[in-house]
Amino acid sequence: MNDEIQKNVKELQHAIIVAGLNYEIWWTYKEKESRKRYVDILNKYPLFFQTSLHAHFVAMIVSLYRLYETRKDTVNLPQLLKILKSQDSIPNQELKKIESEIKKIKPLWVKVSVLRNKMFGHRSNALNDDGIWKEAKVTPNQFKQLIDESKRILNEITSLWNRSSHAFNLSSTKDTVNLLEDLKQLNESQI
Repeated sequence: MNDEIQKNVKELQHAIIVAGLNYEIWWTYKEKESRKRYVDILNKYPLFFQTSLHAHFVAMIVSLYRLYETRKDTVNLPQLLKILKSQDSIPNQELKKIESEIKKIKPLWVKVSVLRNKMFGHRSNALNDDGIWKEAKVTPNQFKQLIDESKRILNEITSLWNRSSHAFNLSSTKDTVNLLEDLKQLNESQI
Protein backbone atom coordinates (compact mmCIF):
# COMPACT_ATOMS: atom_id res chain seq x y z
CA MET A 1 0.00 0.00 0.00
CA ASN A 2 2.98 2.32 0.52
CA ASP A 3 3.62 1.95 -3.22
CA GLU A 4 0.08 3.17 -3.93
CA ILE A 5 0.55 6.16 -1.63
CA GLN A 6 3.91 6.97 -3.19
CA LYS A 7 2.42 6.69 -6.70
CA ASN A 8 -0.37 9.10 -5.73
CA VAL A 9 2.06 11.54 -4.14
CA LYS A 10 4.29 11.56 -7.23
CA GLU A 11 1.30 12.09 -9.55
CA LEU A 12 0.04 14.98 -7.41
CA GLN A 13 3.49 16.56 -7.20
CA HIS A 14 3.71 16.34 -10.98
CA ALA A 15 0.26 17.94 -11.43
CA ILE A 16 1.25 20.83 -9.15
CA ILE A 17 4.55 21.31 -10.99
CA VAL A 18 2.79 21.32 -14.38
CA ALA A 19 0.19 23.80 -13.10
CA GLY A 20 2.91 26.07 -11.71
CA LEU A 21 5.15 26.04 -14.77
CA ASN A 22 2.24 26.69 -17.12
CA TYR A 23 0.91 29.45 -14.88
CA GLU A 24 4.28 31.21 -14.97
CA ILE A 25 4.50 31.09 -18.78
CA TRP A 26 0.88 32.20 -19.17
CA TRP A 27 1.33 35.00 -16.66
CA THR A 28 4.55 36.21 -18.30
CA TYR A 29 2.60 36.58 -21.56
CA LYS A 30 -0.49 38.04 -19.92
CA GLU A 31 0.80 40.38 -17.20
CA LYS A 32 0.34 44.04 -18.16
CA GLU A 33 3.94 45.24 -17.79
CA SER A 34 5.31 42.20 -19.57
CA ARG A 35 2.83 42.59 -22.44
CA LYS A 36 3.86 46.22 -22.79
CA ARG A 37 7.53 45.28 -22.85
CA TYR A 38 7.11 42.54 -25.46
CA VAL A 39 4.13 43.79 -27.47
CA ASP A 40 6.16 44.01 -30.69
CA ILE A 41 7.28 40.38 -30.38
CA LEU A 42 3.81 39.17 -29.38
CA ASN A 43 2.41 40.98 -32.41
CA LYS A 44 5.15 39.79 -34.76
CA TYR A 45 4.22 36.14 -34.08
CA PRO A 46 0.53 36.48 -33.17
CA LEU A 47 -0.68 32.98 -33.94
CA PHE A 48 2.21 31.41 -32.07
CA PHE A 49 1.74 33.51 -28.94
CA GLN A 50 -2.06 33.36 -28.98
CA THR A 51 -1.88 29.59 -29.28
CA SER A 52 0.87 29.36 -26.65
CA LEU A 53 -1.08 31.58 -24.26
CA HIS A 54 -4.16 29.39 -24.68
CA ALA A 55 -2.23 26.11 -24.40
CA HIS A 56 -0.45 27.11 -21.20
CA PHE A 57 -3.66 28.38 -19.65
CA VAL A 58 -5.58 25.19 -20.49
CA ALA A 59 -2.71 23.00 -19.24
CA MET A 60 -2.76 24.93 -15.95
CA ILE A 61 -6.55 24.58 -15.61
CA VAL A 62 -6.50 20.85 -16.33
CA SER A 63 -3.68 20.24 -13.83
CA LEU A 64 -5.35 22.30 -11.11
CA TYR A 65 -8.65 20.54 -11.71
CA ARG A 66 -7.04 17.13 -11.27
CA LEU A 67 -5.80 17.98 -7.79
CA TYR A 68 -9.21 18.23 -6.13
CA GLU A 69 -11.59 16.48 -8.50
CA THR A 70 -14.24 14.40 -6.81
CA ARG A 71 -13.98 11.17 -8.78
CA LYS A 72 -13.07 8.07 -6.79
CA ASP A 73 -11.27 6.37 -9.68
CA THR A 74 -8.62 9.06 -10.20
CA VAL A 75 -5.55 10.36 -8.40
CA ASN A 76 -6.49 13.45 -6.40
CA LEU A 77 -5.88 14.88 -2.94
CA PRO A 78 -9.20 13.74 -1.42
CA GLN A 79 -8.55 10.17 -2.60
CA LEU A 80 -5.01 10.28 -1.19
CA LEU A 81 -6.45 11.27 2.18
CA LYS A 82 -8.88 8.32 2.00
CA ILE A 83 -6.02 5.91 1.33
CA LEU A 84 -4.00 7.36 4.20
CA LYS A 85 -7.02 7.17 6.50
CA SER A 86 -7.73 3.54 5.58
CA GLN A 87 -4.14 2.64 6.48
CA ASP A 88 -3.94 4.71 9.65
CA SER A 89 -0.82 6.23 8.06
CA ILE A 90 -1.44 9.66 9.58
CA PRO A 91 -3.11 10.43 12.92
CA ASN A 92 -6.82 11.11 12.49
CA GLN A 93 -6.67 14.61 14.02
CA GLU A 94 -3.99 15.57 11.46
CA LEU A 95 -6.09 14.20 8.61
CA LYS A 96 -9.06 16.25 9.84
CA LYS A 97 -6.87 19.35 9.91
CA ILE A 98 -5.79 18.74 6.31
CA GLU A 99 -9.38 18.06 5.24
CA SER A 100 -10.30 21.40 6.80
CA GLU A 101 -7.51 23.15 4.87
CA ILE A 102 -8.73 21.57 1.64
CA LYS A 103 -12.27 22.67 2.45
CA LYS A 104 -11.04 26.27 2.86
CA ILE A 105 -9.45 26.38 -0.60
CA LYS A 106 -12.21 24.38 -2.29
CA PRO A 107 -13.95 27.59 -3.47
CA LEU A 108 -10.86 28.38 -5.57
CA TRP A 109 -10.99 24.91 -7.09
CA VAL A 110 -14.69 25.38 -7.85
CA LYS A 111 -13.76 28.46 -9.91
CA VAL A 112 -11.22 26.39 -11.82
CA SER A 113 -13.78 23.64 -12.31
CA VAL A 114 -16.23 26.10 -13.88
CA LEU A 115 -13.62 26.96 -16.52
CA ARG A 116 -12.56 23.36 -17.02
CA ASN A 117 -16.08 21.92 -17.16
CA LYS A 118 -17.83 24.64 -19.17
CA MET A 119 -15.12 26.01 -21.43
CA PHE A 120 -12.23 23.58 -21.91
CA GLY A 121 -13.08 20.00 -20.86
CA HIS A 122 -16.59 20.40 -22.21
CA ARG A 123 -18.26 23.27 -24.01
CA SER A 124 -21.33 24.77 -22.41
CA ASN A 125 -24.08 25.56 -24.87
CA ALA A 126 -25.87 27.64 -22.24
CA LEU A 127 -23.16 30.29 -21.79
CA ASN A 128 -20.72 32.12 -24.03
CA ASP A 129 -17.11 32.76 -22.95
CA ASP A 130 -18.00 35.99 -21.15
CA GLY A 131 -20.78 34.24 -19.24
CA ILE A 132 -18.47 31.43 -18.19
CA TRP A 133 -15.81 33.89 -16.99
CA LYS A 134 -18.49 35.85 -15.15
CA GLU A 135 -19.66 32.67 -13.42
CA ALA A 136 -16.11 31.60 -12.51
CA LYS A 137 -15.17 34.99 -11.03
CA VAL A 138 -11.51 33.96 -10.88
CA THR A 139 -8.39 36.11 -10.90
CA PRO A 140 -4.78 35.31 -11.83
CA ASN A 141 -3.80 35.69 -8.17
CA GLN A 142 -6.33 33.03 -7.24
CA PHE A 143 -4.73 30.55 -9.64
CA LYS A 144 -1.37 31.28 -7.99
CA GLN A 145 -2.92 30.95 -4.54
CA LEU A 146 -4.41 27.54 -5.41
CA ILE A 147 -1.04 26.35 -6.73
CA ASP A 148 0.82 27.58 -3.63
CA GLU A 149 -1.73 26.17 -1.20
CA SER A 150 -1.67 22.83 -3.02
CA LYS A 151 2.12 22.67 -2.66
CA ARG A 152 1.84 23.43 1.04
CA ILE A 153 -0.94 20.87 1.64
CA LEU A 154 0.81 18.08 -0.26
CA ASN A 155 4.05 18.78 1.61
CA GLU A 156 2.14 18.75 4.88
CA ILE A 157 0.71 15.34 3.97
CA THR A 158 4.07 13.87 2.97
CA SER A 159 5.77 15.32 6.02
CA LEU A 160 3.25 13.57 8.25
CA TRP A 161 3.30 10.38 6.20
CA ASN A 162 7.03 9.76 5.70
CA ARG A 163 8.77 12.96 6.86
CA SER A 164 9.51 14.09 3.32
CA SER A 165 8.70 17.15 1.28
CA HIS A 166 9.13 18.34 -2.26
CA ALA A 167 11.06 21.52 -3.03
CA PHE A 168 8.78 22.63 -5.89
CA ASN A 169 11.70 24.76 -7.03
CA LEU A 170 11.27 24.65 -10.80
CA SER A 171 10.38 27.90 -12.52
CA SER A 172 9.65 28.70 -16.14
CA THR A 173 9.56 32.48 -15.74
CA LYS A 174 13.25 33.08 -16.40
CA ASP A 175 13.28 30.90 -19.52
CA THR A 176 10.15 32.60 -20.85
CA VAL A 177 11.54 36.07 -20.25
CA ASN A 178 14.88 35.04 -21.79
CA LEU A 179 13.10 33.76 -24.89
CA LEU A 180 11.12 36.98 -25.23
CA GLU A 181 14.25 39.08 -24.66
CA ASP A 182 16.17 37.11 -27.30
CA LEU A 183 13.34 37.56 -29.79
CA LYS A 184 13.12 41.26 -28.93
CA GLN A 185 16.86 41.75 -29.46
CA LEU A 186 16.77 39.80 -32.70
CA ASN A 187 13.83 41.89 -33.88
CA GLU A 188 15.59 45.17 -32.93
CA SER A 189 18.78 44.13 -34.74
CA GLN A 190 16.81 43.52 -37.92
CA ILE A 191 15.27 46.99 -37.93
